[in-house]
Amino acid sequence: MDRIIKGVCFDKKARISLIDVTEGARQGVLTHDMSPLSAACYARALTVGAYINANLKSKTDRFNLIIEGSGAVGKIYIASEDGDLKGFVEEPHADLPLNNGKFDIEGAVGSVGEMIVVKDLGLKEPYIGRANLVSGNIADDYAEYLLKSEGIHSAVALSEYITKDGVQAAGGIIVEALPDAGEDVIFILEDVMGYFTSLSKMMTERSMEDIAEFYFGHLNAEIFPAEPITYGCHCDRKIVDVVRSLGKEEAEDIVREQGCIEISCDYCARKYRFDAKAVDALFKNGKNN
Repeated sequence: MDRIIKGVCFDKKARISLIDVTEGARQGVLTHDMSPLSAACYARALTVGAYINANLKSKTDRFNLIIEGSGAVGKIYIASEDGDLKGFVEEPHADLPLNNGKFDIEGAVGSVGEMIVVKDLGLKEPYIGRANLVSGNIADDYAEYLLKSEGIHSAVALSEYITKDGVQAAGGIIVEALPDAGEDVIFILEDVMGYFTSLSKMMTERSMEDIAEFYFGHLNAEIFPAEPITYGCHCDRKIVDVVRSLGKEEAEDIVREQGCIEISCDYCARKYRFDAKAVDALFKNGKNN
């Protein structure tokens, strides 16, 4: 089961989060028939999304993460609703040559563009934060976002282990320096984060709890119980409103021309079909009579 493990270290001068999204990444690959390169980009974005989601205060709070780069994978979307994560990439079959034997994530995402985070916290207006991409590897880009949009100094390690048999592991570690953290704390944390260049392979050999204890335990760390990461798309709640938004006349015109209205959800790939009978019933029972 995917999960996030949070903790504090250096006498609560820094926050630690260890994130496992292996099952969610596998699910995305199957749902969208992703290439290994697209899967790698998706896994990294999903890890960031899981971190954002875990730090929302209420289950009714929602967010949208959009990575809008200039690379082959196109835009990447991660969102939450009722605590469940979902996402997709614009080009699920993106492919580029390996770069020094590794997936060219920087090339796939692109270093020109923006990372945008929209948080709906139940207020009158949503919070919108954004920052320019700095490398396209998503880890550096999210660290830049945290600094520029939220004023948080952080270190971000994202990793995925994908073979011909699929996603073997995917996740990341994110460390945030709290206001009382001095330069010495930041220096030591950055040094520790250097060990996680192959985090995903490490995840196939030991649990996230073991990793947390081994690498952060000596830093006076307090590690909290794991929290589950859940996935799901609730498009079925909204699809009727999408059809109603067309208006009765336009909806009936589409049915006459095409035989039915067919809508596919970008997030879960579920398809909905509304024939003449369904459209008639929808508008009889709805607001747009």
